[in-house]
Amino acid sequence: MIDLRSVLKKVISNSIAASSLLVLSLSPVVYAGSPYVWYTFNIPPFGSPEKVGIGYDLAHAYIEAGFNNKIVLANAARWQRDMQDPENDRFCSSGSWKLPDTDHRVYSDSIMNTVDYGVAARPEVYQLLSNNGATRIASIRDVIRDSHDLRRLLIINGRPVFGLMGDLIKTTKTGDIRYMTAAQGPVSLLRMANTPGRKVGSVLVFPEEFQNFTRLFPDHDLEYMMLSEGVNFAPIRASCPDTPEGRKIIAAINQLLDDGLRDKTFQSFLNVLPDFKEIREQAYANQRCIQDDTCQDPLTNLINRE
Repeated sequence: MIDLRSVLKKVISNSIAASSLLVLSLSPVVYAGSPYVWYTFNIPPFGSPEKVGIGYDLAHAYIEAGFNNKIVLANAARWQRDMQDPENDRFCSSGSWKLPDTDHRVYSDSIMNTVDYGVAARPEVYQLLSNNGATRIASIRDVIRDSHDLRRLLIINGRPVFGLMGDLIKTTKTGDIRYMTAAQGPVSLLRMANTPGRKVGSVLVFPEEFQNFTRLFPDHDLEYMMLSEGVNFAPIRASCPDTPEGRKIIAAINQLLDDGLRDKTFQSFLNVLPDFKEIREQAYANQRCIQDDTCQDPLTNLINRE
């Protein structure tokens, strides 16, 4: 005699198992986490002690995709040292420039291409550079011309400057330019420039850094200007150790970028730029050129020539 209860129980059990297999087959690939911590650059708007910024947004996107590990806020010196250390295979970078001496690491496709440097100038220097406010684009030649012992141009020590802008800066006598390492990076330099009597006329900074300074110190007296020698800057890429696991993570990140993460990140970048038409036009042009591969990566080209 057939035990109906037993048959029914078996049918239900098989149905549940089949449904579970169907759900699993329709679910996205879930990774088992990442063996690498995520480094995020400690320069707003990319990262900050408050654990917010574009770098944190990228790291959280990678974590949500299944590559779970903690996020480490790294300053510029630590980031460069660890990126160039072939023995350090314990971290991935959420997004950073491609550096020389990093053949032991693997990089993602370009995520975004930042706008090149401009200058934040004191009012008296701004009046000279802008022809009393008639233009918002100056030449680095004029910035250097108007930089002398009474109002130097400040530059963060160790930062790359590409193309004609870099060549002109390199050939300038050192008395007109002062290179500095500061605890708060560009914020420290901008605060110095905003203080009367500090013998500072202008600071070479990225536009998003000036916007962050304005958010922190809305009553400052500085004015921002683009530089006519500016080029598309070195694109930002994720990177991991060049291991099977690292290559798998980078391949997945490339897919995330193509599936919308690149566009979402670029929109976040637009939100932290000064509201200048010229800057936004340059940002859009730079982003198009990394997507259709029509522009050069100045830092990559420099690496290839060495």
